[in-house]
Amino acid sequence: MSASPPQAAQVIVAEDLETLAPHLDAWDALAVARSRPFCAPAWMLAWWSQARTGDARLRVVVVSDEHGMVGVGPFFAQVGPLGLVEMRLLGAGFCHRIGPLARPGQEAPVAAAMAEALATMQPRPASVVFEGMDCDDPWPELIAAAWPGRRPPRLRTDATTDAPAIDLGGAYEEWMERRGRKFRKEARRTARRLEEEQVRGEISVSVEAIEALLRLNHARWEGRGGSHVGDAASRVIAEAAGDLAQDRLMVALLRGPSGPVAAELVLVAGTTAAFWGGGFDPEWASYAPGTQAMLVALRHLAEQDVQTADLGGGEHEYKRRLADGNSPIVWRTLFPRGVRYPLLRARLAPKHLGHALRKMARRLPAGWRGRLKRLADRA
Repeated sequence: MSASPPQAAQVIVAEDLETLAPHLDAWDALAVARSRPFCAPAWMLAWWSQARTGDARLRVVVVSDEHGMVGVGPFFAQVGPLGLVEMRLLGAGFCHRIGPLARPGQEAPVAAAMAEALATMQPRPASVVFEGMDCDDPWPELIAAAWPGRRPPRLRTDATTDAPAIDLGGAYEEWMERRGRKFRKEARRTARRLEEEQVRGEISVSVEAIEALLRLNHARWEGRGGSHVGDAASRVIAEAAGDLAQDRLMVALLRGPSGPVAAELVLVAGTTAAFWGGGFDPEWASYAPGTQAMLVALRHLAEQDVQTADLGGGEHEYKRRLADGNSPIVWRTLFPRGVRYPLLRARLAPKHLGHALRKMARRLPAGWRGRLKRLADRA
């Protein structure tokens, strides 16, 4: 039996920033309470202002009661070919572990209110896409269970990827002692070598640090197919940095005599920090500068009593050496069973084929993985 919205609940769908403005503080408080750094409105709305593409229309669902905000669904409508509409999450494709938020214990009634709002809003959605969610988040199932209509919607899992995480526990040295002896020895020896080269670690939120982050990201990937980070990223980060407190968004920098050597961007909410991305100067590659910049960040985060550091999706070796465990992220799609259902499934078939090919690729030898990945990218 699906949950019903609370009797006293007020539900609004904000279609512009002016309507949303009175709710931003409460939204941010929920992001902090639920330890979801990339769900902060300053970050999500910076992405909306600076990086959205195509025919995108704001559709944020706000659920309130007599005590204030109960939950928020940070959606937007992406209008595609033939007028088919995908309801997506703000920041989709730009960050991970995004999704609706609710007060603890209120997820089911909030999901019921969101399902009703999503099913009846205009333009009417042909699908609701949950991209890069925490694997344990219940929102896709809860919204599907509460979706109005005689026929239940179909809920499809498109892809799942590992996302290493660090159990920092607010204690950097204790965490470091849990690393392998070889890693600890290498990390400390490399730190000494960098000091000899007059490279120092620092935490910054300056415009110069953000520019260095993007420049180093492109330098890191220049010889490996290019960076996926576009020019809009610098505008998103700069806008979010202007709206978030200095302890909520930061750049961990390694700075040498001739300028920045490596950088990592980190966002914080509650007891969780999330690494967004970074880069380094390839000329310093022998010093493992990316890992050293992350260690600078982790030491600072421990001083802020951060308990968990989310390293994001991908099974990179450097992440495995830092991580204490795995907290997967998932991509899922809800399809209402309407007259447009077959048309939408046909239109999305190439994208879903790409997901399937990437999943297959992870099980193959390295040479075949590269071939299959190129085929999936074309799909």
